[in-house]
Amino acid sequence: MQSRGYQTYATAQHTTISLRELERRALARAIHELSVVRDNYTPGKEGYALYTDALKFNQKLWTLIQSNIVENPTSGTAKLRANFLELSLFVDRHTLQAMRDPNPDSLTALIDINKNISGGLFNTDTKAESATAPSPTSMAPVPSGF
Repeated sequence: MQSRGYQTYATAQHTTISLRELERRALARAIHELSVVRDNYTPGKEGYALYTDALKFNQKLWTLIQSNIVENPTSGTAKLRANFLELSLFVDRHTLQAMRDPNPDSLTALIDINKNISGGLFNTDTKAESATAPSPTSMAPVPSGF
């Protein structure tokens, strides 16, 4: 019975949160996963698997951001979209380098980027509703299986 009640609550929660809140949660998950791996990395097969899992999740998130920016050219200013695309390309390059040469300290840059973007989403929500700064993925939510 609790399981069913929890599912109902979870479904209602997913349908009532704002898109920016969903984005912040996805970024928070990426930040958490990358931070845990960075702080607890152990060399070896299992450590590398956890390391790459965190990087892959972050890369999926940034691929979604890239896709939404490209598919919705009217969201935000051209300069803002260009800056996000440039940042996402850096994230791609840095992720590939981190996978080729595992170094937990290399995750700090990705963590910091995600924290800054998440902080920007939070600050935008706390300002007056008339502010029109778009979120990086202002078109589509992160899929639940992401």
